[in-house]
Amino acid sequence: MIPNSDAAKSSELTKLRWWSRVEPHERKAVVWATAWFFFILLGYMIIRPVRETMGSIGGTQQLQGLMLATFLVMLAAVPLYSSLVARLPRRWLVRVVYHFFAGCLVAFFVLMQLDSEFVRTWTARTFFVWVNVFALFATSVFWSVLADLFTSSQGKRLFGLIAAGGTAGAITGSLITSQVATQLSTDVLLLLPVVVIEAGLWCAWRLEKQSTSILSDTEFTSNVSQSPTGGGVLSGITHVARSPYLGMICVFLVLVQFCGTQLYFQQAEIVAAEIETKEARTQLFAYLDLGTQLLTLAIQALLSSVILRRFGVSVALVILPVVYFAGFLSLALNPMLSTLVVTMIATRAGGYGITVPAREVLFTVVSREDKYKSKSFIDTVVLRGGDAASGQLFGFARQLGVSITAMNVWALPITAIWGVVAWRLGRLQKRRAAQLATESESDA
Repeated sequence: MIPNSDAAKSSELTKLRWWSRVEPHERKAVVWATAWFFFILLGYMIIRPVRETMGSIGGTQQLQGLMLATFLVMLAAVPLYSSLVARLPRRWLVRVVYHFFAGCLVAFFVLMQLDSEFVRTWTARTFFVWVNVFALFATSVFWSVLADLFTSSQGKRLFGLIAAGGTAGAITGSLITSQVATQLSTDVLLLLPVVVIEAGLWCAWRLEKQSTSILSDTEFTSNVSQSPTGGGVLSGITHVARSPYLGMICVFLVLVQFCGTQLYFQQAEIVAAEIETKEARTQLFAYLDLGTQLLTLAIQALLSSVILRRFGVSVALVILPVVYFAGFLSLALNPMLSTLVVTMIATRAGGYGITVPAREVLFTVVSREDKYKSKSFIDTVVLRGGDAASGQLFGFARQLGVSITAMNVWALPITAIWGVVAWRLGRLQKRRAAQLATESESDA
């Protein structure tokens, strides 16, 4: 059969349009940033099932204590990380952080070889907390570097494409783990992410080599500075308290966690009520993850950059509250498994596909110190604290006998408030970006 030449031309044109979002001087940097994020999420998806396995060693009754321990570790880790940011240039900061995580995995592997049940149990508990810390810090450092390298306008065009690399890594990690989990011991699986992390570091080094060529001649900015940020250990926290812009980012993320926790609780109850066997539930969650990752990849590759460029950060941030509003309304009217599945996939894919790239663009218009210190505090302590507080609140409401339908109805006005906050936050980002562009042109 003769190939359809028109279809071939159309496909080639689509590829060219996709790549045309990236300027020639940006392409190598985008490739290395995408590869770096691919390896970060690849490593995380390999160790996440190991975390679940090790977390069960101490019994499910320990889970609440482990989540509290994670929050406390975050509180202690943020000042330590801030001290590194104040003293190390960017290239060394990245190496120290990721080498530390790789070294921890080797240490966990060694400890799990010991015959002592006491050591193995506490190693498993510590590993559970460590994975949660790694997941937040590894991605936070990555996006801090990108916010430092790219301008606001570049972030709108490129962050969605780069985020798609991470989603591809997550899908690959899930597939690899599912295939080798029965072939390798749980302990040996800990060594695979060490190689992956080091591969990601090599990509980060290549990205750093491109830092001076990322900006065009018309983009005047000092965001490629290699000097340490300086400042105090707690300055990231104090800046959040003093800055209305950073404070609004915190409010936005707390509302994200609030609504996400509400949906997570409903997922647990509806699935438990409608699906009896553990195997069937596991299968459902696997399909949910796969559906979410595939839809997220499509949104990141095809939609997120288009929405950010054409409609701006405000519209991109408002999309997720709108999706949640529709989901809560649907569940209030029809709290069934089918409604839950559609809502879960839509909200999670919308969050990862559009909200995450838009959220990272918010940090392109703050100081270098805030890009690392304040951002790490927001991405770790604020997010984890929002999780913990929301979980306690919804657990208390259910103990009082509040129905799922009532909780969905109550969530509607909260989601509307979230949408207003998202819109205003996007407008603030736009004003800050315009101000920075004016100041840069004046300096030039």
